[in-house]
Amino acid sequence: MPEQSVPLWRYLPSGNARLWRIMFLEPDLLVCENRLQEVGKTSFTCLSLASGKEILKDFSLSDHVQGMIGESCMTGLETARGNLFYIHGYQDNSPEHKGIWAVDPRKADVVWARPEAAFVANLEDGMLVYAAGSFAGFPERSYFLLDFKSGEVLETIGDDAAKANKMRMGALSDEALQKVELPVMQNPGGTGAGSLVEGFYESIEHDRLLVTVTHSPAEDGKTFDATIEAFRDSIKVYEDTLASRTTVPSVNYFLLRGVILYYIRGMNELISVRLQ
Repeated sequence: MPEQSVPLWRYLPSGNARLWRIMFLEPDLLVCENRLQEVGKTSFTCLSLASGKEILKDFSLSDHVQGMIGESCMTGLETARGNLFYIHGYQDNSPEHKGIWAVDPRKADVVWARPEAAFVANLEDGMLVYAAGSFAGFPERSYFLLDFKSGEVLETIGDDAAKANKMRMGALSDEALQKVELPVMQNPGGTGAGSLVEGFYESIEHDRLLVTVTHSPAEDGKTFDATIEAFRDSIKVYEDTLASRTTVPSVNYFLLRGVILYYIRGMNELISVRLQ
């Protein structure tokens, strides 16, 4: 019988913040976006993949670039590439992103900034962005290709939206850049894990591994529970409660990177588990 897997490490954000998003950096770090929504504050923490040790703790963009973020002061994790992660702000009174700040976690500082630009896509040759403007009273976008390491302009596309869209078609997916596999929602009775779990579930299959999260109504009939399970050669090697009594199903709270499972339990605890 396969040996049961146990967590490698766990991470809880400071101040009961909600763990909003994670991304991976080369060669051996991940970055967590932590949100305290009631006070409109976002911070970022970088962890060692091997140990979970905090390499950068509670980094806040407002401590480095006062007056450049916008009225809301809310920020988010836009993307990650190489050894840098990129933070975005928001347009005033809008959910649209604005601004790109590249952070080197080992220097604990912003290494380049484009507060006027908004991220579009990661390309093989750089980062496609646009700057919003207006002409004759009408909004327009001017596109650029940036060096993701330095923020320097590699190519000016201007208002040629057709060319920008063509370039965007060749974008690198986050999954490819992050070297991760994301869950797919499945239907009850479907193929794959259907013989191993019951109810609506998400799943990731990788070689001999299968990871599922099953969503079911809680006892009160109004909220939802979620259980995460991992199987190797159809034999269960790990199980945990991912969420309890949430108002909506906790979807997309886990991923697989190689044979390492990462999942967010209770919306604020990151857990890493080696599955073989």
